[in-house]
Amino acid sequence: MNPFEKKFLLMLEQEDEIPVAPPAPPADNIDAGAVQDEPDLDATITAVDDVEDNPGVSWRKDQNNNQRGTIESWIGRIVEFTEFLNGTDGSMQRELADADCDTMFNEVSRSETKKITRIAQDLSALEQSLKGYLISNDDE
Repeated sequence: MNPFEKKFLLMLEQEDEIPVAPPAPPADNIDAGAVQDEPDLDATITAVDDVEDNPGVSWRKDQNNNQRGTIESWIGRIVEFTEFLNGTDGSMQRELADADCDTMFNEVSRSETKKITRIAQDLSALEQSLKGYLISNDDE
């Protein structure tokens, strides 16, 4: 919860707790002890800023940041492997497509090109899903 939210919630709670002041007594009957002390909202609001973060919350943030780094490294490796399978230069698909007739590469190309393409598409879909998780975690 950010400091603004804390202040806002505190102000909402304080408004419910503040007693309604009785009508002011006549000026000639005022004594110093009879005046009610009202809570000092400004002091209470500034006290909210001095509250330390909850260790459980900071632990969770650290854990999420570590997991974010791991997912980002996975995404990098998936991108590399997708490029290896179905990239432009030096990829498996490029090597198989450029193979001469009656070679082992040509035989692999005939039988496995669709499978390689499908695997590359599935990896690209997984990459996008992982990126979506990273983006959705930014909002929290």
